[in-house]
Amino acid sequence: MKHPFDLTGKTAIVVGGAGGLGQQQAIGLANAGAVVAVVDVNAERLASAIREIKQQGGNARPFLTDITDPHAVQAMVHTVVAEFGRIDILVNAAGITQRCPSEDFPEELFERILNINLNGLFYACQSVGKVMIRQGGGRIINVASIFATVGLPESVAYSMSKGAVVQITRTLAVEWATSHIAVNGLMPSWFETPMGKVADNRNQFYKGVARVPSAEELKEKTIGRVPLGRYGMPHEIIGATVFLASDAASMVTGHLLAVDGGFLAQ
Repeated sequence: MKHPFDLTGKTAIVVGGAGGLGQQQAIGLANAGAVVAVVDVNAERLASAIREIKQQGGNARPFLTDITDPHAVQAMVHTVVAEFGRIDILVNAAGITQRCPSEDFPEELFERILNINLNGLFYACQSVGKVMIRQGGGRIINVASIFATVGLPESVAYSMSKGAVVQITRTLAVEWATSHIAVNGLMPSWFETPMGKVADNRNQFYKGVARVPSAEELKEKTIGRVPLGRYGMPHEIIGATVFLASDAASMVTGHLLAVDGGFLAQ
C-alpha cells in the first residue's frame, strides 16, 4: 500500500521556492517524491535551490518568473503543464515585508508588498486553478502568517496582505470544492530565515524609519511572545506542507494550519 505522505508521480509548483520557507517546502515536496517546479524572481537563488534539491536526490526544474505580472504567471503555468502534463500541488510561499509607522507608510512600498504577497498569490491560484479544474482536482497551499489574525505594529501592508490570503484560501476552498481542489493555508510565526529573524535584520526591515529598535527589544517582541521560546527552524515547515499536499489530508480544505510554537494558543 502506498504511504499516505508519498508524493511520487505528483507535479508541484512552489512559488517563492528559492529562499526562506519556500525553499524548504520545495525540498520537502521533492524528497517526498514530487517533481517540483521552483518559481522565483532571483536567478542566482533559483540556481542554488535547484542544486540543493538535486544534491538531495530530488527532481526539480527552475522557472524564473515575476509573479506580479499575470501574463508571466500564465506563461509559467502553461510551460509546466506542457512539460509535465499536469499540476497536482501549488504552494504559494513568495512574500516580503518592511516595517514603517502606518501614518508614514510610503505608497510605493505599500503597493509593492501587496503586489507580491497578495496579487501574485492570486494570479498563481487563478492560473493553476484553471488547470486543476480541467484535470479534476489538486491541492493548493497558501502561506499566510500568524499576523493574518493578530495585529503587528508598523506592518500594515504585510498584515493586510496576509489577512487577505486567509480569505482567498477560504473562498477558493468553498468555491472549488466541487472540482476536488483542496485549498489550505499555513500560518507560520517567526522562523530562522532572513525575513523571520527581524531582530538580526532590523536595519533592513526598518529602513527609512527615524528610530530602529534594538535587537533586544525586537527579540522580546518576537520570540519572547512564543510559548516555545524560540524561532522555528526552516525544516519545521516541511511536515505541515507535505501533509496538506498528500492523500493524508483528503478531508481537509479551507483550513489554516498554524506552525507557530503555540503563539495563537494564547
